[in-house]
Amino acid sequence: MIKDVPKYERPREKMLSNGVESLSNRELLAIILKSGTKGKSAIELAEEILYSINSLNDLKDLELLEITKIKGVGKVKAMEIISAIELGKRIALEKNSKLQLKNASEIYLAYKDELIDSKVENFMAIYFDAKCHVLAKKRLFKGDANTIFAKPNEIFRYAIKIGATALVVMHNHPSGDSKPSAHDKDFTEKLLDMAEATNIMLLDHIIVGNSYYSFNDNGFI
Repeated sequence: MIKDVPKYERPREKMLSNGVESLSNRELLAIILKSGTKGKSAIELAEEILYSINSLNDLKDLELLEITKIKGVGKVKAMEIISAIELGKRIALEKNSKLQLKNASEIYLAYKDELIDSKVENFMAIYFDAKCHVLAKKRLFKGDANTIFAKPNEIFRYAIKIGATALVVMHNHPSGDSKPSAHDKDFTEKLLDMAEATNIMLLDHIIVGNSYYSFNDNGFI
């Protein structure tokens, strides 16, 4: 139990004496949890949560029901975790919104961590204003290990809703091979048709693997 841990090694005390940077992932999560449950400390509970995901990056995609499946994590604790994660996501978005992202390399570096470690295909879009400032980033679809089910009209409908003038779409290949498939090429053609119909520019389609592939850089857009 936490009371058996020397005071100088307890997360809160450690943070006060050494700063938040000194805390491990489990210690940070333990502070958010505040307390454990019968027979299990907050640190042990935090370890179980981290053990249930493949990487720290997966935390941002956890949903309420997923977290509450872990014994000792009720709705209140789950909501506290999700709220902390959401706040972090909004801070990151605000930081990125100040950037003028002008090429595939900049966009890849800014958002690759959202996709690179996922075991299934995920699809997201970054929406821009006329000066290439980020208006919004939205995760739109999730598929299985090899296929993603995305709909061009839904992607552009959101662009219209927020007043975006341009967008970049990104998805990952869990295999690590960023080379586009025939389906990827066909889907990009559909996006270009929708871009022309809505007068919203498709700047790029970026595939994330061990490296990245840009349809724009390779002359397809």
